Amino acid sequence: MERRLRRAGGFTLVELMIVILIIAILVAVAVPIYINATNNAKRRTCQANLRSIDGAVQVFRATTPTELYPILNMMFGYFKDDKVPKCPNGNASYEYAPSSDVSCVNSPDHTYP
Repeated sequence: MERRLRRAGGFTLVELMIVILIIAILVAVAVPIYINATNNAKRRTCQANLRSIDGAVQVFRATTPTELYPILNMMFGYFKDDKVPKCPNGNASYEYAPSSDVSCVNSPDHTYP
């Protein structure tokens, strides 16, 4: 009886299934963390934009002798690169009302602290 040793030339199905299972578990853990981190970054960016808009409005009101409230789209000289910031979540514009200050219309959790 002659024994022939079979040479392993690839992976078995069980080994491939285990590797796929490990990758699926890592993805299941990493994706929610990534989504949460991006949402937090968008929220904080929006809050920073609201803070800068509020500062620009205060400077406008201090330097303008009228009692008018500014229209945000017309305040080009008060922002970097003459662009009024927009919410990173959907690229929506901000609203400014004298009674409620600056607010984000796109997300209710993006509030000015």
